[in-house]
Amino acid sequence: MSERLTIAVLGGHGMLGADLVKFLGTRYSVTPITRENYSAHKGGEFDVFINANGNSKRFWANQHPYEDFLASTVSAYDSVVDFKFRKYVYISSIVVYEDPSGLSGTIEEREINPSNLQPYGFHKYLSELIVRHAAKDYLILRCPIVLGSSLKKGTFYDILNGRPLFVTLDSKLQLITTRAVAEIIAVLLERGTSRAVFNVGGLGTFPLKEASRYFGRPVVVSENAEKQIYEMDVSKVRAIYPLKKSEEYLQEFLKST
Repeated sequence: MSERLTIAVLGGHGMLGADLVKFLGTRYSVTPITRENYSAHKGGEFDVFINANGNSKRFWANQHPYEDFLASTVSAYDSVVDFKFRKYVYISSIVVYEDPSGLSGTIEEREINPSNLQPYGFHKYLSELIVRHAAKDYLILRCPIVLGSSLKKGTFYDILNGRPLFVTLDSKLQLITTRAVAEIIAVLLERGTSRAVFNVGGLGTFPLKEASRYFGRPVVVSENAEKQIYEMDVSKVRAIYPLKKSEEYLQEFLKST
């Protein structure tokens, strides 16, 4: 693909979206699509349309399934109707897998039974199906925890701000940075990769019990905290991109804060 591709990023002011605009904007012509300018760009035509939008609050989504459906799934359907594009890139989530805690259950080609998913993962999976049905060409990136310069929620934001965590210290989390996600998208575009799904995350997991050492402060855990283990098989994307360890992505994030 040409280096002068036109790219739209839906959710262009969000944590991931804003960094995709910044990093991809160094080599492509990138337009952020936001709530404020959505109507103005509606009907626009782009080489690539990246959907980095939708609700990212998993606990809220599971408590408010209808509102999450509107925010994540209906908005995805609207975007495939409201814009013209040659390729659609959908940023999905690790929680579309029924068991996201190990490599064997998270291979991209694995068949997913949606009846075993909580609302958040179910709506992400529905959005994937909408994209696969409506777009002639697509890429779907399933991400774990994504760390970026404008992080505003989640486990590591809570640690930075001295808030109690809702995950226990024996949790193990797979991580990646917004920069790495942008670089992987660029690699896939340059290779002309088509109609494919990729797990996009760091190698291995970061043990949360090590957090206080990295952040230089004690970590407080809520009494309602739950153990979480997230680790996808990333061998498919690793074959085309030099992934780093989840621990290294955390270190990169901390250096940028």
